[in-house]
Amino acid sequence: MTQHHQAPGWTGPTAGRNAEQDAMRAVLRIAAMAESHGISFPVFPAVRSFLSEFHGLEHRPAQPGREVAAVGFSIDPEKARFRLVRLSRLAAGLRLGLFPVGVTTNDSVLAVGEDGQLLSFGHGGSWHLGDSALEGIENLASGVAPRRLADSEHAWDVTPSAAGGPVVGAVQAALTAVYVLHHHDVYTARSVRLTLTGLRGIGVEVAQRSIGIPRGPLDEALSPIVRDVEGVLAANGDGTGCEVRLAVEVPGAHARTPAGLVGFSARFGHRAMQADAIEVCLRVGAGARTGRIHGRVVDALRGLRPMP
Repeated sequence: MTQHHQAPGWTGPTAGRNAEQDAMRAVLRIAAMAESHGISFPVFPAVRSFLSEFHGLEHRPAQPGREVAAVGFSIDPEKARFRLVRLSRLAAGLRLGLFPVGVTTNDSVLAVGEDGQLLSFGHGGSWHLGDSALEGIENLASGVAPRRLADSEHAWDVTPSAAGGPVVGAVQAALTAVYVLHHHDVYTARSVRLTLTGLRGIGVEVAQRSIGIPRGPLDEALSPIVRDVEGVLAANGDGTGCEVRLAVEVPGAHARTPAGLVGFSARFGHRAMQADAIEVCLRVGAGARTGRIHGRVVDALRGLRPMP
């Protein structure tokens, strides 16, 4: 059993207490309620472990929080029974497995994620409370600021070489991202998607093409991809008056990162006065702000930032 120090205001379990029987009854009842709504919640080992020790734990803040206001909570899956459909929708949006384990005194649902983390969902948004469920309830009790689960974009400019121009610069940036994302086990790309979007009016898509990345060293893939991109541009007025975007595509099936959760792109032509300027962007979905994928994305972003 996980050992912990009981904080002021906690009532219920103490370190080493085993509430497995009561906890599993509550889990089965929640599973039956979810099934009646046509939804389901997987019972991860982390859920069993956490509820076996902490089912029945109650907390009411006895002192101010360290960084934010301390929050009270009750660890009992059945107290979240009226939020099951909404929690299922949130899990689908985050592309993350969740199981409800209780509620807070500010009317949020507590849920354990598939990597063992503790999350909360309520009127104030969705939050990562701790990398483990125990860490999460201790953070709630002591008022440690949580991490918000929200989509984010990290964008910066890179300078194309005078000899290569924006096409070569954008392809180089995309291939660098292919390597970095694979190296940090975020996802392994097999293609890049070229999109030309007109800058007039509502931005009509002019052309789109998926370009495969040749097998072998990535530096040898540069020339064939550049030729393909230049061929598409030549067939569409050299891309004049268009935003040219190269996105590093996520494979249809990847064991570690759901498609659409993280994506990299490089674009140029989007600025009238600096048509050759290249902007690169790592888009991070809310579901990648928690669990093991969060650390891998942070490391990947650190590897991408040195782009000149």
